[in-house]
Amino acid sequence: MPLSLRLLLLAMLFLLSSCLEFDAQEITFRYDAQQDRIDALVVYRGVFAEDGQGSSDKPMEKALTDLDKAMKNGQFAFWCNWPLKVDPTVDAGPGRALLPHMEVETGGLFTDPKGVLCGYQFVRIREAKAFLQKLNTMLEVGLQAATLAGVTQNGVNHKFHADTREALREFLRSGEKMLVIEPGRVELRLPCAVSDHRWVKQQLEEHFLNNLPREMTRRYGTDLLRARGGDITETSVNPASVDIRGDALKDLIHNSATYRFFWDNDFTIERKDDVTTVGVGHHGAEELVVKKASDGLYHDALLNKLRERGDKIEDGLPDQELARRFAAFRGRDCVLAEHLAETRKAGAPDKDAAKDAEKDKERRVDR
Repeated sequence: MPLSLRLLLLAMLFLLSSCLEFDAQEITFRYDAQQDRIDALVVYRGVFAEDGQGSSDKPMEKALTDLDKAMKNGQFAFWCNWPLKVDPTVDAGPGRALLPHMEVETGGLFTDPKGVLCGYQFVRIREAKAFLQKLNTMLEVGLQAATLAGVTQNGVNHKFHADTREALREFLRSGEKMLVIEPGRVELRLPCAVSDHRWVKQQLEEHFLNNLPREMTRRYGTDLLRARGGDITETSVNPASVDIRGDALKDLIHNSATYRFFWDNDFTIERKDDVTTVGVGHHGAEELVVKKASDGLYHDALLNKLRERGDKIEDGLPDQELARRFAAFRGRDCVLAEHLAETRKAGAPDKDAAKDAEKDKERRVDR
């Protein structure tokens, strides 16, 4: 994922482990300046149970538990369930100041016209200007600290040029904001010297090179494992154990989620007046749609288990109906997820859930 999105998201994420995953995703953002809010339709494509990296000895049971908790708490995620998942009921992590602005409505489960299990949610950011100000402050503090101490990547500490520190001071003194949102576009503005502009681009390249081979070998290796009758929930693949045929490379590269991000989304990086701007979306659009392509890991075991359990699943729900429901949501109050509504009514986040989240984080880090 591009550096801009990592900086934006990591400012407000809480680390939680999970056996519940989704194969692809689409998020539609609508920014209403008059109402001072941001509404989002979050669609999870190909929801499945995963047993990657030994996350559980009972992945299906854990996935069902995770699903129930997500729907009750209003947990939402971007790109993948770990570590990019937010639980608005949990008072933990650096983004706790952002929680009062977040409202989440559980939309439910459905199958698309191809029979793939999916889910959707509505997310609302109230008092968006205040939310963005808090987020900007977090980004400013983080970047100021980074320009002083440097950033360590792969054991190497990158020291920022003195001109970057001066550019940052002038930028902040002028009242400019690092994060700028308009109806169809999000921009992250990074004041920096030319050398650090090049370093930012190198980090994007490094992220691409790290993730593309991993996604390719995981997809290819999982297909081989399933073809041989292996555990359908197993998605952890040792890259060293996978030999990819040359004639398979084109399709694997073409379908990699990291590769597809740059073609399925309007992504830009430009430099002007000592400021590097990384943007997603385009000026003048009414909404911003961010897509994450399929990892090719979906299987229907969770769908079958949910049907056995008697869960409500809408069959064959078309995208047009999702768009209609999102339009209706934008004209009414958000119906909070059950446990989220309880914590808001009580006036305090769930402290026990925060402790559980911290334990989950420790367990995942240990692995």
